[in-house]
Amino acid sequence: MNLRYIKGEVFKGISYLAALVTVSALFFIFGKIFIESLPSLNLSFFLTPESEAKGFGGGIANAVAGTVILSVLSPLLALPLAVGTAVYLKRYAKEGRFTKTFSFFIDVLSGTPSIVLGVFGLLLLVYYFKPITGGFSMISAVIALAILILPVIEKATESAIDTVPEELEQASYALGATKWDTIRLVTLPYAMTGIISGTVLSIGRAAEESAVVVLTAGYTQFMPEFKIAANDKLLFGVKIYPFQDLIAALPITVYHGFEFPMLVSQSESFAAAFVLILIVMFINLSTRLFLRRRKIG
Repeated sequence: MNLRYIKGEVFKGISYLAALVTVSALFFIFGKIFIESLPSLNLSFFLTPESEAKGFGGGIANAVAGTVILSVLSPLLALPLAVGTAVYLKRYAKEGRFTKTFSFFIDVLSGTPSIVLGVFGLLLLVYYFKPITGGFSMISAVIALAILILPVIEKATESAIDTVPEELEQASYALGATKWDTIRLVTLPYAMTGIISGTVLSIGRAAEESAVVVLTAGYTQFMPEFKIAANDKLLFGVKIYPFQDLIAALPITVYHGFEFPMLVSQSESFAAAFVLILIVMFINLSTRLFLRRRKIG
């Protein structure tokens, strides 16, 4: 046996061991949460809002609804800004110091700890802009989450635009199309798979975020409701529900469960965490299936 073959087998074994440890840790965490949540895993717990249960806890329907709303609205807000930024940097701005600096700041935003963005949202959106946002509210959380996930969509869009064959765009120009027509009819449609996958992944990022949501959304035991009520403390003297109202979310439910262990059953906190993991897993699985179908197509 030569030394090269032995080295290859050793590194193969190390790789297998690393993969085994990673998968084992994942199953251990998931299994632990599942076992601890079993006493509370029932249909009534999922479908009952906390406001209709006795005392604290007893239902997470309000938190599930809030998580879905926040994780859908925040990418919708971030998407046009992220795609517009990526298109500008890749197709309009000239390569130079400005674009490099701009890209650097996007990377910095991407690496900024979520607790920092949460504190930023708390000070700016919750306190300074309270007459507009209503303080702790859905709109405050949506804006803060949009800032958090914007770099995810922007970088995915940049990578997708880079995959567009130059020949397709040159052919579009040769047929008399303007730059905007080419971007709208050739570049973006070709890059749509990458843009959608980045957007879907950002939905999962928004769904699992805790620090930003805790510091901007507040919490309510009630389901979101749609109405307009008079409120002289807010802009125009009205409060628009649910946008300017408190909203629940699963990360906050988990946090409250361990913050007040004497009031909320520990199994309910684990059950909320289990549901949150299932939501994130479903989003990631949907992304993989979508990408696989696009490749096959």
